[in-house]
This record gives sequence, C-alpha cells and structure tokens, in this order.
Amino acid sequence: MDLNRVEHDLLGEIRLSSNDLFGIHTARASENFRLGGESLRQFPALLTALAQVKSAAAWANVKLGVLPEEIGNAIMGAAAEVAAGDLHEHFPLDVVQGGGGTSTNMNMNEVLATRAAELLATTPETSPNGHAPRTDLDDHITGDPGGQSAHMDPRGQTTLSASHGQSTRVVRDGHVTRVDPHDHVNRSQSTNDVMPTALNIAVLTTAQATVRSLRVVAESLRRQAARYRSLERLGRTCLQDAVPVPAGLVHDGQASAVLSAARLLESAAGELRGVPLGATAIGTGLGAPPGYAELALERLAEETGLALEPAANLSDGIASLEAMASVADAMARGGRVLARVASDLRLLSSGPVGGIAEVRLPPMQAGSSIMPGKVNPVIPELVMQVSFQLEGGAHTVHLACAAGELEVTPWGPVVTAELLRGLRRLERVAMLFATRCLDGMAWNEDAVRDNLRGSLREAVESAVEHGHAYAVTHFPLERLEAPEAPDPAQTPDPNHPAGTP
Repeated sequence: MDLNRVEHDLLGEIRLSSNDLFGIHTARASENFRLGGESLRQFPALLTALAQVKSAAAWANVKLGVLPEEIGNAIMGAAAEVAAGDLHEHFPLDVVQGGGGTSTNMNMNEVLATRAAELLATTPETSPNGHAPRTDLDDHITGDPGGQSAHMDPRGQTTLSASHGQSTRVVRDGHVTRVDPHDHVNRSQSTNDVMPTALNIAVLTTAQATVRSLRVVAESLRRQAARYRSLERLGRTCLQDAVPVPAGLVHDGQASAVLSAARLLESAAGELRGVPLGATAIGTGLGAPPGYAELALERLAEETGLALEPAANLSDGIASLEAMASVADAMARGGRVLARVASDLRLLSSGPVGGIAEVRLPPMQAGSSIMPGKVNPVIPELVMQVSFQLEGGAHTVHLACAAGELEVTPWGPVVTAELLRGLRRLERVAMLFATRCLDGMAWNEDAVRDNLRGSLREAVESAVEHGHAYAVTHFPLERLEAPEAPDPAQTPDPNHPAGTP
C-alpha cells in the first residue's frame, strides 16, 4: 500500500494511502475504536441519511452565499454517490464509538471533501457507471493554508503537507481548488445536530420496511384464518384441555396482534419526522446563518421524500433520545408477537408420534446429525431467538437514553447500532416466517379430530344449563382422575429427616 499522503493535526502526522478517501480524523478513530464489530459500511441506511443531510446543508449554504457554488455543487455530487450506495468502502469505523458520533461525522466530511475535489478536477468524461472517473488522487494536495511545504513524489505528483488541519486540494492546469472537511462540508453544522437528524431518518426509513414485513406476516395469518375458518380444534388453557375453538379464529387473533405491533412501530417511528437540523452544537444555532435551518430542512425533505419538520424544541432534539426508546419498545413488541405465534406453532407441531402433532410445518432441513428422519421447527426457533435479541437491544437503548447528560446525549452510536440492526433483523425474520413457515403450514385434521374428543364442551354446556355443581357431579371425569394420594403417615417430615428424633 502506498502511503504518500501526509496529513497533520494537533497530535502530529499520519501517512495515508492515496487510494483512501478518508483523512486523518478517520484514521485516528479507526485505531481508537477497533472493536472488530460492525463498521459503518454495514449500516447503509445511516450513510445514505447522513449523505443526504450533508447535501441539504451544502445546498442551503450555497443559497445563503456562505459556500462557493462550485464547491457546494461538488459536495452535493459526492453526497449523491454515497446516498446511492457508492464509496461505502471508505467508511471503516466501527459504528459504536466514543465522542457522540463525531468520528462518523468527520468520516463523512473527509470522504465528501476528497471526492468533491476529485469531481472538480475531472474532465467531462464519465465512467461506465455514470460517475466522473476516479483520479486515484494523483492531483490531490493535502494541507491547510500556511506552513505548507511542497515536494514531488516518485511519480511526479505534487503534494503539500501542512502544520495543522486537513483539507483536500486539486491542481488542474495550474488552478488550485480546495475542499475542506470542516470549512466547506461541515459548514453551518455540528455533529450534535447532523447525527441525530441522520439517525432519525435512518431509523424512520428502516422502520417503514419493517412495518411492511410485519404486515406480510399478518396477511399470511389472515389467509390461514380463511382456509381453516370452519375447522374446530381443541383449545387449551394452562396447557390443559379446554373447549373447542375454530382454528381460523386463532389465526385471526394472531394476525390482529401482529397488525397492532406494526401500527405501534409505525406510530413510534413517525415521531422521528421532527429533526433538530440547524440546532448546531447545543440547540442555539450558533455558527449557522439566519435562514439556514429552514432552507436545509426544506431541501432534506425533498431529498429523502419524507415529511420532515423541525423538532418541537431544538435543545430537546439534541439532548434527548427518548423518541428512540419508543421505537425500541415497539421493535421489541413486534419481536415478542412473532415469537408468541412461533412458540405456539412449535408446540402444536410437536411429535410427530409422541407430541400434539396438530400442525404440520413445512420441512426446511434435516434436524439431527444422529437421528435419521428428524425434522426440527427451525424457522419458529429462529423467530424466537431474534425476539430475545431484540429485547436485549431495546434494553440497551433504554440505558443509553437514560444516561444522557446536560445539553447532549453522547450515546447515539450504540442506539444507532441496536435500532438499525434490530429493525433490519425483525424485517428479515418476519419475511422468513411468512414465506418459509406460515404460508406452507397446514392443520393435521385427523389429529385435530382425535384430540377434540377430549374437550370439555359437554361439561361447560351442562354447567350453563344445570349449574356448575351439577356438571362437576354428573359429567364423566374419569380421564381427570388423579393418582392415589400417598399415605401421610409414610411421608417424611421435612423438619425431621430420617434417623433423627
């Protein structure tokens, strides 16, 4: 790897590869937060949302005359590439990090600055994918005004190193264009307002997909309800035989529960439409020109296609993550509802010889490495385990929300990880549950009829007509007879163990 880029900050110097679009802040952060877990590139919804925020900010800044139009347009072009899913390989940071998301914000600032400078330096020719061709940074200059020293690398590339700061410059035909991560890309912004805004958008869009998947599950259950509307099966309470119940009625109830969970998630996510963009560092808007917040939000709503609005209170918008706690609760509820359905199907499909065996689930795979022919209910078991994970993720979000201090909550990174991961997982497991289990399940009508003979229908009807005492006396309950009770005289006294006086 060539390390011919030299960047400086207040801590010293770092050499970077010319193939990387990120800069010194990201390089240091990648060393500090090396958890070996999930990187930002594994959260495309967040990168898309943050790029859209940066694009909207650049547009507003150009409109207000605080950002040169040429540079603003280049930043918007670079942001469009990231929002479309390109350049994500240049976001190496672990999503969980200290600093309230500052490193994520700077990773985006640095990538957009570098790519914007490339776009400014390229010819009108485009690559096959429609983007301006990459220049491999052959013409890039790093540094900041003042304290610069120039040298030629072995290929004749001109670079500048500076005593402080990091910016990206491009030399083309003797003209120097400078795109700075702070002064240009981050203009009128703070991590404290852009990261909550991006998180709101990412969670909202991800939750919308999850809601759609939950509704697919509900529709599958509705179809089963219609199919088995007239099939009576033995109902059970406390796992004991009870009275008959139509199988279709049970599926109707399950579908209703799933739809309620979907509506709750949709409602909780809808609260995220209020975003604190323009609050800057602590909710006062310091550093942003008058009119910026309104223009940036208007543009952001256009870019995302969402009905975004200003947070009811900008200070609260950056100091509190309580709206995320509501989404976490709804997410966990969705998992619980699916797990309840999955658990019941798992129990009713037990057997096929020694269990209830009233439900037949589609066989997905061999179930044992030692017992030939065994098939396990793997999809219901997957659903239940995802539910366990969602409960843990929701609890993490609750802890993060409660731990905020003073003017800002710095725990957004872990909330980002738990919510985006959890919502994606719930979306996927819901689709798997519908397509690989519910759509293919069937009731074993022979087993249902056999078990229905043990219902307490006649006893209940007798109690209604003649009274409870009459039914207890006259209804044959031989099948419920308990084994003979032990002789109390032969039962050891726990207070006097055998052999003690």
